[in-house]
Amino acid sequence: MTLETDISCLRQLPLFRALPLPRLKLVALMGEKLHFDAGTQIIAEGEKPECVFVVLQGDLELKHLTAEGHGRRLSLHSGSLLGDVPLLTGQNYVGAVTAKTAVTALRLPKDLFFELLETIPDFSLALSRDLASRLYRLADFTLRAEQVH
Repeated sequence: MTLETDISCLRQLPLFRALPLPRLKLVALMGEKLHFDAGTQIIAEGEKPECVFVVLQGDLELKHLTAEGHGRRLSLHSGSLLGDVPLLTGQNYVGAVTAKTAVTALRLPKDLFFELLETIPDFSLALSRDLASRLYRLADFTLRAEQVH
C-alpha cells in the first residue's frame, strides 16, 4: 500500500474521519504498517500495551482460554482497534489476539495515540463514541446470552 492508500483506508474509519489531512498524513507516516500471516499471534494474553493497532485489512480473533481449553472468543474485523482499552485503563491484555486471515495493521505508538487524544477534540469524541458503541454491543450480548440460560 502507498501513503495515499493508507490515508484513504484511515479516512474510511469513523475514528479518523474528523482528522485534518495533515494529521491524517502524520498518523499514516508515524504509524508502522505491519503484515501478519493467518495464524500469527499478534498480542499475548497478559501483555502490557505499548501501542494501538488499527486493522486496515483482515480478520482477527481475541480469545481467553482456561487451563481446560474452555473460554470465550471474539471476532474482530477491518476497522477494529486493538489496544486502546488496555492502554487507556493501564491494564494488560485480557486475551490473546491471533490473525484469522492475512492481516494488515497500522501500529500507532502510545505517545502518538495520546497526542491525538489531547490535541484533537474530534478524535477524542470519535474514540468516545466508538468505545460507547462497543460497550453497548457487549452489554446487549451479555444480557441476551444470560436470558438464553
